[in-house]
Amino acid sequence: MDEAQRHALHAQLFERREALRQLLIGSAESVERMEIDNSCQSQLSRVEAQQGREMDRAIRARWERERARVEGALRRMENDEYGDCFVCGEPIPLRRLQNDPSVTRCVECAES
Repeated sequence: MDEAQRHALHAQLFERREALRQLLIGSAESVERMEIDNSCQSQLSRVEAQQGREMDRAIRARWERERARVEGALRRMENDEYGDCFVCGEPIPLRRLQNDPSVTRCVECAES
């Protein structure tokens, strides 16, 4: 991987980290509004409200996991440890990294 490709992947990771940060901020605000709305209005049943909260928690958890993967990839870039498979140590193909720059395994190791 050359320097331009590495820079492009870094920019992609940085943009995704910012997008996830914004999603998480918006999600937290949405949950707060939902709790206020639910206490003021009795339109939604408790079961529906609980389902909504659980779905929000699951989505937030997924975003948090993705943010952790992105942060890890950015740290590996800073430490010159980026782009090699955690399992076999071989370089991860550039196309795979371009598709998801936070991956930590080559295709073969990911499938095993």
